[in-house]
Amino acid sequence: MRSCWPLLLGLVSCGAPAPHQPLYAAGTDRDDGAGLLARASSTLMTDEETTALPARTSTPRRYEDRYGGEAYGGDAYGGSPYGGATYATYAPPPWGYPSVNRMPHYQQQAGLTAAIEGTIAWRGAVPKVTSSCGTIDPIAVGAERGVGGALVFIEKFTVGRVLPSAMGDQRPSLVGGVVVKRGCVLAPTMQVVNPLPAQLAIHGDATRTRIAITVPGTVAKPIELQEAGRVALQLKAGVTRIEAEDGSLGAAWVVGIDTPYFAVTDDAGRFRIDELAPGTYDVTILRPPVPTTVAGKLVYAAPVAMHRSVRVDAAKTARLDVSLGR
Repeated sequence: MRSCWPLLLGLVSCGAPAPHQPLYAAGTDRDDGAGLLARASSTLMTDEETTALPARTSTPRRYEDRYGGEAYGGDAYGGSPYGGATYATYAPPPWGYPSVNRMPHYQQQAGLTAAIEGTIAWRGAVPKVTSSCGTIDPIAVGAERGVGGALVFIEKFTVGRVLPSAMGDQRPSLVGGVVVKRGCVLAPTMQVVNPLPAQLAIHGDATRTRIAITVPGTVAKPIELQEAGRVALQLKAGVTRIEAEDGSLGAAWVVGIDTPYFAVTDDAGRFRIDELAPGTYDVTILRPPVPTTVAGKLVYAAPVAMHRSVRVDAAKTARLDVSLGR
């Protein structure tokens, strides 16, 4: 199409279009790539035999030897292929990650049929304590004197049950690991976390408070637990205590153990541990301590532990009934 433009006195002039600026020769320093792309595109569209594209007339840009000694994007980039172990003279520092082994430390055997069951009961008066927060039941005693929330477990054995597989790698699912502030108590009062290593999460309610966490082998560490806040820490084997820094809350006890043989008693104090191999077992019964009150502050001792030796035979259920109290 011819181009037209207005002139003075209302005249209109039409003439030939202005010529386009020519492209620079393909491969030269001032080439913007159009020549190379055009030839390559033409070859693809016409199915013509591919011919070598013209070489650049300028000197290729190269980096110093310390950057690989090759043209940018060459085989060597930093002394090794791009993304390799080094970059020029820089070597990434070694990162040490702990190896987590949740495989059982015993011989697994299927078809084990022995078991231990029983009841944990409370004798004497049911304790109640009062702090600056309110009245607390340190021990959950049911209508039939059964102690709820007591922990029963077995640690020493050489043959045990087959753990359920998770994604085919024999790692069992994590049990426990959550404590929640509910009014004047941290709940549950006692729980087991298995297997280790594991994380413990502590959740707050509508009231801000400061809690003290005592990990096995360390002194108490005060931490602020905000409204609806969350505090997380790595658990160690043994008993971790969580309490209020001012002693106003019922404490929580978290027991980290590496055994598949454990049970927490129900509201009637009943428990059962099954899939045992025949033999004699040292059974541990662990219950929360009853605190004393000093100037409205709850003072706790260590949890109360009892041990009982129980013999079980194949396809048999041994009975273990224990009375607690003072």
